[in-house]
Amino acid sequence: MVAEVYDALIEAGTSEQKAKAAAGAIPIAGELATKEDLRELRDELGERIEKVERELGERIGKVERELGERIGKVEREMGERFGKLERDMAVLKFAYGPVILALLVKIAFFP
Repeated sequence: MVAEVYDALIEAGTSEQKAKAAAGAIPIAGELATKEDLRELRDELGERIEKVERELGERIGKVERELGERIGKVEREMGERFGKLERDMAVLKFAYGPVILALLVKIAFFP
């Protein structure tokens, strides 16, 4: 395509130097982005960002739900364990009373 442009410019009466410069600029012009190209890229990028935000929101929601379930499970298990500890402590408190009383009686009456 560059050669055709060069030949056309020479036939039109342009100097050889100007024809070479103009023909040499054509490949560069083919690489430049137009406003329409930039709009398309902007729109595509916007769509991709929206998709990523949507997916990220879904994943965060999933993590929040899973974390809430795990925390709830841990809280229930801890409640059960603390309840068992409280019951065990109550039994121990009840058992220590007679043991202490027996020791005091032994010390007082059987030296």
